[in-house]
Amino acid sequence: METLVLENCRLYDAPQDAAPVNVLVRDGRIAAIGRDVAEPGARTLDAGGRTLIPGLIDVHIHGAGGGDVMDGTPESLRTFASTLARLGTTGFLGTTTALPDGVNRHLAVAAEYTGRDLGGATMLGLHLEGPFVNPERKGGLPREALWPPTPAAVRDILEVTAGALRMMTIAPELEGGLAAIETLAANGVIPSFGHSDATYEETKAGIAAGIRHATHLFNAMRPFHHREPGPLVALHEAEHVTVQLISDDVHVNRHVVAWTFRTFGPQRCNCTTDGIRVIGLPEGAHHFAGKTHVSSGGTARYADGTLIGTAVPLLEIVHRFQRFTGCPFATAVDTASRVPARLLGLGDRKGAIAPGYDADLVLLESDGSVYATLVGGRLVYRTE
Repeated sequence: METLVLENCRLYDAPQDAAPVNVLVRDGRIAAIGRDVAEPGARTLDAGGRTLIPGLIDVHIHGAGGGDVMDGTPESLRTFASTLARLGTTGFLGTTTALPDGVNRHLAVAAEYTGRDLGGATMLGLHLEGPFVNPERKGGLPREALWPPTPAAVRDILEVTAGALRMMTIAPELEGGLAAIETLAANGVIPSFGHSDATYEETKAGIAAGIRHATHLFNAMRPFHHREPGPLVALHEAEHVTVQLISDDVHVNRHVVAWTFRTFGPQRCNCTTDGIRVIGLPEGAHHFAGKTHVSSGGTARYADGTLIGTAVPLLEIVHRFQRFTGCPFATAVDTASRVPARLLGLGDRKGAIAPGYDADLVLLESDGSVYATLVGGRLVYRTE
């Protein structure tokens, strides 16, 4: 693996008046950072004073560029990964559903390509959005992809995902839900509260069983009420629980984004997309799984108006989060880098710019768009 020096970078979390620095990348990791850092014979890339951020990590994304985990092909995963790299995301959990008829080839393929070179962002594992969710709060999930959390069903899913399952969205109020949460946690899977009609008390029980994350907060869950606090208050009380926030001003209104930031704090807000295959594609009508959806203004909906996901890249979600909350840019970036890295148990090697960390890095233009992306020290995207 070649040695690379990124010259004249402005670190995203440095003071405004800080001088540009060089970043030495060796064997896929950051080896040194400093104004005078150099390496004889190393390849160089002059950043020209552009801003360097850690690569973003999306823990809830189904597809991009026309590719989707559900396609069940390596080619689709490569399209997915290369599109994300072009848009500033360097790591992701391939998010999908399981099917009850046992034909889950897409899960086996995704498991096989987890952690492998896809020519772009790295798939860090799988996130199953269901099947153990409440039909009353299914949102855009197909009803046929929902079934009860029996011990046998949990075992089957763990077997077919072959150690690649990192997160599962689950409704704790379902019969067998608490036992399933305990089994998932015991097998190294992050149980994430979501698509649930749980009460405050049922949510507390789920947290006690092992829930430590929440899927697209506010969406597909029982709302807050002053006489029945529901899951929102229970999640807030559990200080170790992080929450996904789709800060696009559609899934979550901008004022609610700001309130959530103030209420939960920067260490618990995890910006994500719930993105689907239309990310990185032109707006208009698209077809998937026999149904038509329309992508418009960064939002994807079925013909009946059901909100099914976003077409907004994670970097844009981060920019909107900053605008809506008024927080520093570095804080907004951390909600999609440092926070998810820590959640996934990768906080000692991803999500930050420091010696010893993986060289998953993104250079931004002055307008906030992507100039270049590195994954594991390799340049996988650069504007012409």
